[in-house]
Amino acid sequence: MLNTQTKLYAVLGFPIKHSFSPQMHNAWFERENLNCAYLSFETSPQNFKKTVSALKTLGFYGFNITIPHKTAIMQLVDFTDKAAKLIGAVNTVALKNGKLYGYNTDYSGFLADLLSNDIKIKNKNILIYGAGGAAKAVAYALSLSGAKNVFITNRTHKTAEKLADIFKIKAIAAANIQNALTDADLIVNASACGMKKNDVLPFNAEKIKPAAIIYDLIYNKNTPFAKLAKEKKLKYFTGDGMLVNQGAQAFKIWTGIYPNAKSALKLLKKWTR
Repeated sequence: MLNTQTKLYAVLGFPIKHSFSPQMHNAWFERENLNCAYLSFETSPQNFKKTVSALKTLGFYGFNITIPHKTAIMQLVDFTDKAAKLIGAVNTVALKNGKLYGYNTDYSGFLADLLSNDIKIKNKNILIYGAGGAAKAVAYALSLSGAKNVFITNRTHKTAEKLADIFKIKAIAAANIQNALTDADLIVNASACGMKKNDVLPFNAEKIKPAAIIYDLIYNKNTPFAKLAKEKKLKYFTGDGMLVNQGAQAFKIWTGIYPNAKSALKLLKKWTR
């Protein structure tokens, strides 16, 4: 029951109607018997700064940030953690004593999901396709993983090179992807490939390893990477687990409690079915 003691949390994005975060966090609050509520606010870039100021004024205890605000929020927070600084993006904010503390839980959510699915990456060869915001979190996570080699490729090679320099991994031109693809134990789609119905696989996967694993950050869509995995009978994982685990990390930052990620994953699959 909501009352004057209810602690408020939110997610800000543009658009935001597709977000699963309110269902997920409110289910966790109920499960943990916490007097909290989580809302969503569709916030345009023009109104973003005003909205953050309003949440602070209204006494919110924390909020999540999603596309397209993960970089803009960095100019508004008082403190950022190491991961957020290196990745260049904040997706979780905690309000304490009038100050805004920024964190990035995307990378740790990705690592947590790999662990929960028993995807071993130590001493493995990994290929990241894409070099946008999601790729930054993945690249940072994998740079900490003990992998043998981490390669990143992108249609715009300079963007891949920039990320490679930041995270001490290896950029490879899209035209020269075959060697890395042939050796890859894990292929991560961190691009937008698959968001549109007419998208096609951006490389020739003829010589891909039979034991290769595909991790597609896109979920609830039949992407070219999903079709490839089905055709080659490869293990295939989607980004729903990363979404849930990054949310769980945020929940712990706010409440000190690590919630049941498996229960939220079941809810997500039911909601997106």
